[in-house]
Amino acid sequence: MNVTVPRRAWRAVTVATLLAIATPASAQQTRTEAIEQAQAEKSKVLKPYVPNKAEKILELVESRAWLDPNFLHGFYPTFASVYPGGGFTVGAGVRKYTGYYSHMDLRGSWSFANYKLIEASAAAPRMANGKLDLTGRVGWRDATQIPYHGLGANTTEDDRTNTRINETYVEGAALYRPRKRLFLRGLAAYEAYNEREGQGNVPSVEERFDATTAPRLGEDPRFMHLQGQMGLDWLDSPFYSRRGGYYRLAYNEYLSTGDGENFGIATTKLVQHIPILRETWVVSLHGRTESVVNGTAPYFFMPYLGDGNTLRGYSTARFRDNHTAMGSAELRWFPNRLGIDMALFFDAGTVAAEFDKLAWRDLKTDYGVGIRFHTPGATVLRLDLAKGDEGLRFVFSTSAPF
Repeated sequence: MNVTVPRRAWRAVTVATLLAIATPASAQQTRTEAIEQAQAEKSKVLKPYVPNKAEKILELVESRAWLDPNFLHGFYPTFASVYPGGGFTVGAGVRKYTGYYSHMDLRGSWSFANYKLIEASAAAPRMANGKLDLTGRVGWRDATQIPYHGLGANTTEDDRTNTRINETYVEGAALYRPRKRLFLRGLAAYEAYNEREGQGNVPSVEERFDATTAPRLGEDPRFMHLQGQMGLDWLDSPFYSRRGGYYRLAYNEYLSTGDGENFGIATTKLVQHIPILRETWVVSLHGRTESVVNGTAPYFFMPYLGDGNTLRGYSTARFRDNHTAMGSAELRWFPNRLGIDMALFFDAGTVAAEFDKLAWRDLKTDYGVGIRFHTPGATVLRLDLAKGDEGLRFVFSTSAPF
């Protein structure tokens, strides 16, 4: 059966169908336009995030590549010590890259105690698939007020004298990492030392001591210096770390090129950082021994305790002898991301003529508080206040204590 639909009805059906199709599309378009209009209105009042003053300072510090020794390039300032006890140091250098990592440096430094250093160096790191670092340097150093109080743990601050040493050196070294944490290091150097009258407001060493109380006084020694090291290293950075450890054994052989006596120095160093509560707190431990073996070392070469990296409550090189042993513990607190941490610390150590004579009764101790400013990979400034048996000492440094 055929049904005929009137033309007017067809028109009504067609219009209704078209409206049904168009209405959702029109509604969707309207919603899209409304969203776009709202976003446009919102963009008129939105402003980019402006960091606060503390964040600006942090960003400025972190952008200064010269604060991290791994990223020096071109002209840069340096505050690295010329020699222990030289005081606040200023200097400048220039670095020229000869490859992606290899570079050459020339730098000079001067301290408030009139210590001076001029050094040229070259480095070719990360060779052999990142396992081998080669370095070489040549330089001249003038340390005008090296302290010497005599030998043993029972000297007094009043025993202090000064000596002046001019040192010229040429050395080459290689560091090899056969495994992820294991490292081996070798060094060969020529070192020449000239003793001169000590400067400063205390007597020069030869006025109070002779070759029996200050071994090899006045010899002006010349050495071929050979060194071997091996150890484990899994610190985040050698310049600043919150976790990991560093364990090292080293032996230095000094072969006289003149009539002087040969001798060796053996050292051990242990560092362990133990993070707590997602690194908000860190317990940091440090231990070190140093011993003269197989001969007699010149008095200014002899192991010592007392400075910003050993016994912080005592003056530089306060205690010297053939053997030293020490330990330090720090409780470090990291309050925020502003590149600041604070620490409570305790140091203890002693010296002796023979290793088996290192005794608890001669132990020297100190304690104190410190604040440190750092980038993620380097210490920029360290301020420690330490109290020992001889009073308060203030440590100003541009390196971590360990």
